[in-house]
Amino acid sequence: MTAEQRYLTMFGLLTGGLTIGWLFATIAYAGLGYDNYRLSLPLIGELTLIGLLNSAPVLAGGISGPLAWYAVGRLGARSALLIGCLLHAAALLTLVGAPSASALTAAEAWLLVSGIAVSGPASVLINLAGPSLMMQLSGAHGPDRLFARSAAINLIISGLGNLFAGTLSSGWQLLLATDDPVVPYRWNAGLSMLMVTLAGLPLIGLRPSLTTPVARDHSPGAQLRDLWQAVVGGLPYAIAPFLLSLGAALFIPYLGLFFRRQFDAPDLTIGLIFAIINLSTGLATLAGPRLARLIGRMQGVVLTQAMAIPCLIALAFAPSLPLAAAIAIVRSALMNMASPLFEAQALSKTAPDQHATVIGLIRAAASVGYITGPTISAEIQRVDGFTPVFLIAALCYTAAVLANTIIFLWRRSA
Repeated sequence: MTAEQRYLTMFGLLTGGLTIGWLFATIAYAGLGYDNYRLSLPLIGELTLIGLLNSAPVLAGGISGPLAWYAVGRLGARSALLIGCLLHAAALLTLVGAPSASALTAAEAWLLVSGIAVSGPASVLINLAGPSLMMQLSGAHGPDRLFARSAAINLIISGLGNLFAGTLSSGWQLLLATDDPVVPYRWNAGLSMLMVTLAGLPLIGLRPSLTTPVARDHSPGAQLRDLWQAVVGGLPYAIAPFLLSLGAALFIPYLGLFFRRQFDAPDLTIGLIFAIINLSTGLATLAGPRLARLIGRMQGVVLTQAMAIPCLIALAFAPSLPLAAAIAIVRSALMNMASPLFEAQALSKTAPDQHATVIGLIRAAASVGYITGPTISAEIQRVDGFTPVFLIAALCYTAAVLANTIIFLWRRSA
């Protein structure tokens, strides 16, 4: 296999494992009683455990961000990816052993939150190291093709993983002859833990071709100046992802729960819906480079994301499962088909030694909303259901599209 194929193989295994393990995690949390279990936080009060479990990984990822950035720079992208795979496996092991709320003490609940939170630093490592390694592996075709292929594989494998996870959970239920609805989700998590652990194997011995290093001043003052230049250059690319994260964090972690509670959809149907969502989005992503050639990278990003906003509003009032599923499929395809080009644009405008910093800013901004969003969403759902969740998300998405339009289109043409 070529170096590019080995990277994509690793990414496919990792994506498949994480999809199978985490698809029904929120439903499993609800089955364990975590939606009614509340933990007390100083100065904040009581919050639901299910919301904390969805928020903690992002908070842990944000706190560990500087250390992860340092690790990518010191250890290299390949080693950082290997560490990220192992940390993801540790978080999945926590999910496998998650106890029922009725047998959970406050101390055990915090240990559970801490174990699940490990997936946050794991994701940060992979988010920082992956694009950096892809830039190193990009050949004569430039970064657009590899970034688009990586995103497409991510979405297509996620789709297949969603389909397989739904079928697998039903299969575990029959095979194990258990009435406990959570047991199949534990077995899914165990299988995905194995897949994620093995995902790093294609990277062993990988030697990406590097450009000739430029002599640089490594004094603390020079390093701070380089960091500042990278931050200033990357900051415009972080505004829209930040605004998108505020909206996405409200409904993305609960989309499966939305289909279950709003329309009483079974596991197999939920898995099929997510499979179609990811497969259609993956195929749409492959059209991203062609769209960029026709109208430009940032024009493609703004156009497709703007077209996705009415879908969120429609989803808030969808009267049936088939219609809600169709809307979700179209929304995801439009929202994400040009997203890889956004990161490729940002990295193509920065020096190679600044890639980790710039992609770190973008990915961190895209995660900020998840620190508190799932917890806030859980409280909104408890009182008012899902409709206001989708409407608030639509407002955040509208602000993100306007930000990209002003920063990258209007200012450029002015």
